Amino acid sequence: MKEAVKGRRERLRVAAAQAGQRLDRFLVAALDGVSRRTVKTALDAGRVHLDGRPATRAGMILQGGEEICLTLDVACSSGVAVTPAAQIKEIYRDAWLMAVDKPAGLLCHDDGAGGSHALAQAAALCDPAGTDGGPYLLHRLDTGTSGLLLLARQRQAAVDLGHQFARREVRKIYLALVAGRPRDSFEVDWALQPGRGGRMKIVAGEGGWNACTSFRVLQRGPDMALVEARPHTGRTHQIRVHLAASGFPLLGDTLYGGSSVVTSGQTRIAIARPLLHSRQLTFRHPASSEIMTLEAGAPDDFRRVLELFPAEDQGCHLLK
Repeated sequence: MKEAVKGRRERLRVAAAQAGQRLDRFLVAALDGVSRRTVKTALDAGRVHLDGRPATRAGMILQGGEEICLTLDVACSSGVAVTPAAQIKEIYRDAWLMAVDKPAGLLCHDDGAGGSHALAQAAALCDPAGTDGGPYLLHRLDTGTSGLLLLARQRQAAVDLGHQFARREVRKIYLALVAGRPRDSFEVDWALQPGRGGRMKIVAGEGGWNACTSFRVLQRGPDMALVEARPHTGRTHQIRVHLAASGFPLLGDTLYGGSSVVTSGQTRIAIARPLLHSRQLTFRHPASSEIMTLEAGAPDDFRRVLELFPAEDQGCHLLK
């Protein structure tokens, strides 16, 4: 699939916990699929604004609390077709936050092309009265990743939850369908940095950003497995790269060597996207301090592949 280049507009807030970072490294870590070269191009062109003023120095040290607005030229094709008709499903909502189930193929936020995205759909679900300008997107999922997405409905809730994400206090659990026969459990602690063509790559020795993920096999199928992934850091494509580098690429993840077709006997299933699903988030409620755990059942493309697994346990308890 040929990649077209277009403008991608972003607005970011630097959390207090991120003070001391270089501007370019902060942007690369915060933005999915964006290389340091792309960020440098935007800086040189005067398309990065820090608190309303142009920022041109890649090595500028952030103080925390800054608002960054920028426009990037990025390849818009990731091998997953954007599906404008796809709709989020509300999972939870109160006066402070909401959680939705994002379908694969739907963007998390505006990419500058004017199409539908999860943030706009969430805003349409909310009564605008008392939302203090929200909802605010607290984290991102790749376009091809389905599942749980958390948003804040009030500014103070966004600050509190944003700090929880920045301090890595939010526990994230993903479901992944992978090729091969991985060990029952394993951990990958390999640093990452941007590569070519929107890919991330493993870095040996010094350099790169630390990235750690724990994996546990939940069910085995014919030369494939349903795996639980717990990322301890939040790097771009972290789970995808760690699995592929371990020899167990996500089914459908053609960017990292995964197959777009699953075959078992006479059954052949075409896979249109990387089979990764945001299953569960655990966090502290910004108003009550109650520990909350929210879940999203896996979608139909997961279920179709799981039907190939042994009949006694097809992971159905995970897909509610």
